[in-house]
Amino acid sequence: MFFVTFLDKVKPYVISEDILVQETVLQALHDYPRVPEEWIVELLKEAFAKSEKLPSILIYLSNQEIKEEALRVILDHIPAMEQDSLHLALRLLDNVEPDLAITYRKHLEQYIPEETWELYELIVNGTEEDVYMEYGQVLNDIENAESFRQDLYIRGKKLAACLVKNGWINEREIDIILAEELESDWFSINGIFHVYMIGLLKHEKYIPLLVGLLGREEDTLLEEVAEALIQFQSDEVVRAVVPYLQNPETMIFAASVVENIKTDLAVEVLIEAYQVTEELEDQELLIEALCHHFSKKALPTISAHMENEYTTSLVDLEMTAYSTYMILGEKHPELMLWKQETLNRELDYRNETQQGQPNNVPTLNTNKVGRNDPCPCGSGKKYKKCCGK
Repeated sequence: MFFVTFLDKVKPYVISEDILVQETVLQALHDYPRVPEEWIVELLKEAFAKSEKLPSILIYLSNQEIKEEALRVILDHIPAMEQDSLHLALRLLDNVEPDLAITYRKHLEQYIPEETWELYELIVNGTEEDVYMEYGQVLNDIENAESFRQDLYIRGKKLAACLVKNGWINEREIDIILAEELESDWFSINGIFHVYMIGLLKHEKYIPLLVGLLGREEDTLLEEVAEALIQFQSDEVVRAVVPYLQNPETMIFAASVVENIKTDLAVEVLIEAYQVTEELEDQELLIEALCHHFSKKALPTISAHMENEYTTSLVDLEMTAYSTYMILGEKHPELMLWKQETLNRELDYRNETQQGQPNNVPTLNTNKVGRNDPCPCGSGKKYKKCCGK
């Protein structure tokens, strides 16, 4: 019997004329680490061919590595882009590996600042000592900055990735750093970057330690912890995360982890967590996570939840439930009603926007955004850390 994987299920809908289905697929792929390169290329081509889809697609590709063919597509279209969406394409250039960027420097020079080219040259050609010196300088600059500097943070992560790629960091060094960090009430930026490096290394011995960090209250650390745990794509991670998934205080990032580990066990523990969760907004985040698995096992739980009379503004449940049933090829008596409610909200929002009426809720294609989704304002942060505060 052929085993149908998560990618098998969504492949026919990566490019879809049904914008609601495609939007849901994009949400489900945003933090997933194994999106095929050809899908990214295909999505970029559609984004540049259909202006109404461009912002949404570019935002949801913000976590994906941009390899050579995808880079060529971006470079072909950047010169003709409107100013209001150009920053979304330029942000994707941060996801190009330094060696590839240097290869295309002639084409990229006008879009990437000189200090970044100096960093790329260091990463590609620098010695271990040179890279560590720059890494230390970036740590110092971040710690002394008056506010969070996204440019420095990206710079630090690129240097950290260089240390891992070249084998200039080992488990003993990571153990020492993390032992020091765990003795403190707050992780330093160096500790956070070491969590990021663990995600790149995928050493399973660190799974219990990383899961334990889900109990912390530092958002930047928690984002890196969740991303690192997702990289393992392991049921060992799923089992370890269960207590945090069932705790309202730690559920948000734990749900993000289990949502993006696409296994049958992940679906089971999400259903179990839903059954013991009482707060409606927490239930909705768990339903969203279940929907993004596109599993038939989750349909009874999803269907039962959709009978609730009340909803919050955190998740567009109608769109997500509609898309899940469509992708699975399953029928539901309210399927078209869910679709129409979603489209009506979109129409109302567009009418308000065109009439110049104030609207304080950011949107992509609907006026609801999941807390773990990228913020529609284009900041690069997750919604819960930006406009959703």
